Amino acid sequence: MRKFAKISAVLAAMVLALAFVGCKDDDDDDQSVVTTWYCEAESSTVYFYDDGSVKAELGGETYSGSYSGDTTKDGDIIVIIDTKYEITITDGKFHFNGGDYIKK
Repeated sequence: MRKFAKISAVLAAMVLALAFVGCKDDDDDDQSVVTTWYCEAESSTVYFYDDGSVKAELGGETYSGSYSGDTTKDGDIIVIIDTKYEITITDGKFHFNGGDYIKK
């Protein structure tokens, strides 16, 4: 019976130790791109990230800002880069800054 108690205690200690190791904080705070949109005529690209930020490479200049809405389907997107823009995705395309953008 003592042998069983010792084995049980050791197993319980191992389970507790592994439980704390499994709760380690994830340091992966990198942004992930949700969607990328490209305008061939303007050679411009707009990146929408999972943290709500947006990066627009327009005519050789790079702009950063934020957005709200779902960029993976048709509907309204609100983009804020220096000023507020409302973009509507229709049939997988949107018009922005003088060009038509398609999902890459």
